[in-house]
Amino acid sequence: MVIFFSSINSFAHETKFVDSPSYLSTLENGWYSATVQYSNYSTGTNAKYTLNVKVEYDKITNIDFGNGGSVHSGFNNEGYIYSGGFLIVEKDFAGNIVAATAAVTVSDDNGMRYYKIRIE
Repeated sequence: MVIFFSSINSFAHETKFVDSPSYLSTLENGWYSATVQYSNYSTGTNAKYTLNVKVEYDKITNIDFGNGGSVHSGFNNEGYIYSGGFLIVEKDFAGNIVAATAAVTVSDDNGMRYYKIRIE
């Protein structure tokens, strides 16, 4: 990522390009194995799974249940609303990413389902 700075004064017009600081780095786009804590308060269901999740532009956009089913951001034919998924990155003292977490809510006529996601 490149940040664009421009300064103007009476003597000159100068443009500078500055590299992004390393603490802004997150996971690369792609599929990751994750621990997913599922909660449905309407039914009282709580469960923990290992599932594949898709990361796109610092957000989890798809949770694959491994049985042909999934929930995803964007348009869907099932009528649910997918919200959240923004990654929070954990780093060690050297600045290396050690984990990323996110929360996703899926709501429809049957209520809300919550997914707490951790990629390690």
